[in-house]
Amino acid sequence: MSISKIQKNLEGYNNFPPVELWNPALCEGQEFYIDREGEWFYNKSPIKNKKLLNLFSTVLRKDKNEYFLVTPVEKVPVKVELAPYKIIDFEINDEKVQLITNLNFQFILDKTNTTRLINHNDSLIPLVNVRSNIEGFFNRNTYYKLVDLALEKQFIDNNFLYIPSNQINHIIGKVA
Repeated sequence: MSISKIQKNLEGYNNFPPVELWNPALCEGQEFYIDREGEWFYNKSPIKNKKLLNLFSTVLRKDKNEYFLVTPVEKVPVKVELAPYKIIDFEINDEKVQLITNLNFQFILDKTNTTRLINHNDSLIPLVNVRSNIEGFFNRNTYYKLVDLALEKQFIDNNFLYIPSNQINHIIGKVA
C-alpha cells in the first residue's frame, strides 16, 4: 500500500467517512508514525503535505489502544507516541471552550470531549477526547495559556487546575 493508494481509496468522502463500519484486511509493511510533537511520518520520512495529513486524520480509527488508517479496502497500523491530534488554540464563547486542532478540526469541550491526565515521562499531561475516542494533546503555547487562565480565575479544585466548559470542569493539570 502507498500514500497515493490511500488517497485514491478516499476520493469522494467529505468530513469523516464511516470508518467504524469498514472492516478491511490488515495491511502491514509500511510504517506510519505520529511523534510527541504531532508530526506524521511514513517509512521514517516526514509527511509535509497538509492536505494529505488532514485527509488521513479523517480516516483515523482507534481500536482498543491501537490506531489505524482505515479505508474501504485497507487497514494500516499507525504508531502514536502520545496522541494524533495537537490542540493549537482555543476560543471561549458563551461559557463553552472551543479547541482548534492542527488537523483542520474544531470541537467544543463537553461531556464526551473531555480531558484526562496521564503520566508520560514522569510528567502529568492532559489529553482531550477529540472525536470517536481519538485523543489530542495541547501544544505548549495553548497549554500555558489555559494554565494562566485557570490560575487567574482560580479554577482549582483539590489541587487540580481545570477549565469550565458546558458546565463541566475539564482537568488540565495539578498544582505543584
